[in-house]
Amino acid sequence: MGKIEKFHDELRRIGKESKRSSIAVYFTLRFLVIICMVLEFLRGDINNAMLCLLSLALFLMPFFIEKKFQIQLPNALEIIIMLFIFSAEILGEINNFYGIIPYWDTILHTINGFLASGVGFALFDLLNKNVKSVNLSPAFLAIVAFCFSMTIGVLWEFFEYSADIYFRTD
Repeated sequence: MGKIEKFHDELRRIGKESKRSSIAVYFTLRFLVIICMVLEFLRGDINNAMLCLLSLALFLMPFFIEKKFQIQLPNALEIIIMLFIFSAEILGEINNFYGIIPYWDTILHTINGFLASGVGFALFDLLNKNVKSVNLSPAFLAIVAFCFSMTIGVLWEFFEYSADIYFRTD
């Protein structure tokens, strides 16, 4: 059995285990990104087409994380991750929501903070559930999720600033 067949079998297995809502969001966003990519190719904008290709690859990240670490991410977290990627890359960059909608960047940074908190909470909740010797209180989990969110936010700003300086962009 080739790698593609194994990948399709794994997608079918996940489809059976996942809620229909996350699968519907996944395929809807994937379809929209593919349409956008075709339109960008037809316009001759290879940079935006490659950004669409990057978005398609990023949509697969939760799947690979679940497979690599043998964990089950919450469906709501998967949906929020996919919507964030779509909002930042397709709506923000390609459709220029950063220029059209005031505070689009601020909105996405706020959503990213909640997303990072959700990831932090999910990671430590998985640790709490899967390691018998660890029993963390809900208050501790909330504090860790908040600190994780703030750390990710600061690291992202360092990365964004460095990229802007290096590439001379805004």
